[in-house]
Formats: sequence, structure tokens, C-alpha cells
Amino acid sequence: MKITKFIPLAMFLVVLLASCQSCESKINKLVSSHLEQSLENPQNLKVLEIAEPDSAFGLNYFTKQEQAYMLGTVTNVTKVLMERTEYMTKPDLDDAYTMTLADLEMRMSTGLFSGMLGDCKKGAWSGWKVRVTYTCKSKYGCMYKAQRWYFLDKDCQTVIRSFDLPIVSTDKADKTTKSIAKKKQGNAASKIMLSTGK
Repeated sequence: MKITKFIPLAMFLVVLLASCQSCESKINKLVSSHLEQSLENPQNLKVLEIAEPDSAFGLNYFTKQEQAYMLGTVTNVTKVLMERTEYMTKPDLDDAYTMTLADLEMRMSTGLFSGMLGDCKKGAWSGWKVRVTYTCKSKYGCMYKAQRWYFLDKDCQTVIRSFDLPIVSTDKADKTTKSIAKKKQGNAASKIMLSTGK
């Protein structure tokens, strides 16, 4: 008698687990396909990590931890750009690293802040959000690392919103890449990484 009572519960858990696995699989396929189609050099795309999907409560709602991470990213990117261009007084248009980072920052600002001008309060469950960390080659020939944030519908079928956060390193070693790149020719720019950390 006791065993038969647990059968419905066990069946429910099996169905729930299968549903979760199916949803995560759909999300992974959707974001991977969207990312590949949206990049300028998809043949150089390497997906490093697809984070576990999280519930979204509106397109503009972010937790305090997420907001702190975004603010830190913006600060780091701005700091690196300012140092490499001497506070925008001497921008080097031939520096693939700087041009790539400037392009990423522009897209980040457009995609991130334009959506945060509205209501940022937590709303009802609106679907899913997931982060994809990847590396790719920019149109300037420079390898870069970034994190694409996705907002998906409840059925995991449509990308509603997305934006990129470039991942940069602000240590001393990273500051030397500009002078090294100038000394090298050919494919040297393609070997520059904006960051080597996760």
C-alpha cells in the first residue's frame, strides 16, 4: 500500500525532470543558433559556456548582483579604452584591439541602457534569461571574448532581447598588447585577446 502511494509522485517527478531537460535543450539550441547568425565571423565562434537558464521577470529587471556585474563590466571597458587612447586624445584607428573594444562598448551601451530606461521593477514571470560566454573574431581581425545575455519567451522559441558584455582584463599585462601589436604584422591582430579569464 505504501509503495503504491509513491507511484504517482515518482511519475510526476519523472515528467517534471524530462520537461526541464527538454526546455534547457531547446534554449541551448536557440541561443547557439541565434549567436552564430548574429556574428560577423561565425566560423571563428567558440562557445565557452551556456549558463543554466534562469527565470525572467520582465525585460528590464535585473537582480542587484546582476546590476553590480554590469556596472563593473562598463567600468572596466571604459577604463581600458581610456588608457589605450590616452583619454580619447590619441585614438589609434589601426589598433585592432582598441577598435574592437570601442565597437563592443557602443553595442553594449545601446543594448543595455536603452532597455533600462523604462520600468525596472520586478514583474510577473515573463520567460527565461540565459548567458552565453563565447570568443569570436571581430571585423577588425581581433579575437575577443564576450558574454551574450538572452531574454527568451516562455516557450523557449523566440529571442525577445539580447545584448553583449565584453570581457576585458585590466591588469598590467593587458596594457602591453597595443605596443606588441604595432611591432607585428600579418595575422598578429587576430591573436589579441581582450581577456584570457572567464
